Amino acid sequence: MNKIFKIVLCLILTSSITNCKSTTPTITINQTHTDYDIIIKSAKDNKNDIINIRFPRNITIFNNFHFNKSFIKIDYYYKDSLSDWANRNIELYKIYGGRLERISNNKKKTISSKDSLSFVFYTRHFLDSTKATQQQFKPYIEKMLEENSDTLHIGSVSEFKTKHAALFEKLTKNDSISIQFLDGRELGERITVPVEW
Repeated sequence: MNKIFKIVLCLILTSSITNCKSTTPTITINQTHTDYDIIIKSAKDNKNDIINIRFPRNITIFNNFHFNKSFIKIDYYYKDSLSDWANRNIELYKIYGGRLERISNNKKKTISSKDSLSFVFYTRHFLDSTKATQQQFKPYIEKMLEENSDTLHIGSVSEFKTKHAALFEKLTKNDSISIQFLDGRELGERITVPVEW
C-alpha cells in the first residue's frame, strides 16, 4: 500500500511540474486597428511637399506574471526612404472619456499582475521628395494650402491602405515594436514583435 501511495504521489508531482513548465507566465503584446485619423505634415519652407506621415495603432500589453512588470518606453523600428533602420520616438496616448490624451513615452509605466495597459500610439514615417511619392499627396496638399495649415488629418489607416497600397507597404514593411522591461532598477527582458497593420 505504501509503495502504491508513493507511485501515485510521484505521478501527481510530475504532472504538476510539467503543467507549471507549460504555462510559464509571459508578457503578451496585442495590436488592433483604430479609426483615429492619419496625420500628414508639410515642410515649413515648402508647403508643396509632405515630409512625414503619422499612422495610429492600438496596443495592449498583458502582464501574465504573478507580480508587477514595469517598462519605460515603447520603441518603434522601421526603415524609411531617408535612413537605414531607425528607432523613431512614437507619440503615446491614453484614451480618457473617448478622447486621446498624450502621455510621456519616457516615463516608467507599471502593469499590475494579471492586468494590462492599453495605449494608442502614432508612428512618424518620413517621406522622400520624389515626384512618385509626393504626387500621391497632391489632393491633400491642395486642401492644406487652402486652409493655410501645415498638418492635415486624412482618414483611417484602412482607407489609406486602400488608396495607397504600394506606398503603405513601402513605408511599413518589416516595422517592429520593442519594449524593454525592468528587472528591479536594471534593464531586463526585451520583447520585440512585428507591427501588424
